[in-house]
Amino acid sequence: MVMYRKRDGAKSATVVLILSLALGLAGSNARAGDDAPASAPDNDNIVKKTFKVFGFATDPGPPQDFVVKARPPAEGDYVPVGRKAFTRDVKVKTPDELKAMQADFDSVKASHDALRANFPPAVQAVAAAEAAKAAKAGQPKKPPPKAAAPE
Repeated sequence: MVMYRKRDGAKSATVVLILSLALGLAGSNARAGDDAPASAPDNDNIVKKTFKVFGFATDPGPPQDFVVKARPPAEGDYVPVGRKAFTRDVKVKTPDELKAMQADFDSVKASHDALRANFPPAVQAVAAAEAAKAAKAGQPKKPPPKAAAPE
């Protein structure tokens, strides 16, 4: 005895829909490089005609006038993909130019060091660092303190 359940009907309908879509894709006459327009009647196969009858497929209509105006007048054969290669139009520096740049950098560094040396917190920090070095150099190294034993 065979029992009919609701989920069997849904499953069967899904299988039929998938198979009809697969037949529609497999039976398509359009191939890459075809010059015939998609709306040509000889381009429709039996599956597409059947889908048109039931309202699942349509033919595309003509584009709107603003779309036609926005498109270029003539379509080219080649559309470049990706970005253009980066062009380097910077001239390589000569060794003399590099030395002159280094001299400029050194002069700016010297002027900044002079400004920084006159700033009071910097003078105090340098004096404190030198005093710490002198104190550390004059005293022998102390062994690290031992940890106190727990009582």
